Amino acid sequence: MEVERWLGAHCPVCGGSLDAPGICRGCSERLRPRRWQNLVFLGSYRELRGAVRALKFKGGRRISPPIADLLATGVRESGWQLEAVTAVPTTWWRAMLRGYNPAELLARQIAERLDLPYLAVIARRYTVSQTRRRRDERARMKPGTFYLRRELEHRRWLLVDDVWTTGATFRAVERALRGGGAEAVYGAVIAARKGGAW
Repeated sequence: MEVERWLGAHCPVCGGSLDAPGICRGCSERLRPRRWQNLVFLGSYRELRGAVRALKFKGGRRISPPIADLLATGVRESGWQLEAVTAVPTTWWRAMLRGYNPAELLARQIAERLDLPYLAVIARRYTVSQTRRRRDERARMKPGTFYLRRELEHRRWLLVDDVWTTGATFRAVERALRGGGAEAVYGAVIAARKGGAW
């Protein structure tokens, strides 16, 4: 923390001085989990774009613990009877470039806080990045993009991703999980785009 302060690091949420690990104390106190249907999120993408980008591109291991704390609190308060946690998989080349999958990093930490197993049960076939597609194109994800890597041993899942835009990715992974016998799939994301989830 002293090194970050000395280097003049800024909070990825508000842009202010970073006085705590990951995000500043003010943002940690201000951010509260919200719930929409079967989804827990912390705010709008416009508000939390910096946090999402920090998780993806600026060393997610620094920002993920306080975000995981907040999302785990929201999931716990929801009362969902969960059995396991998984994450939306990224493409192999993105994971190789970044050195990690941001959604998986966050999901593993949420699972630890909820005392649940994290299981990488979903795989992803190569597709063009959703970030490079128009909103209407995102809503039409190619069938079979996501598939099960192994047989499911649990029936009630928490699915973690960084952003909910149209819900297309979540629904595609949910279909794969339900096709393998999942009875319920709930979600946790950092941010939701207005009109996508609320």
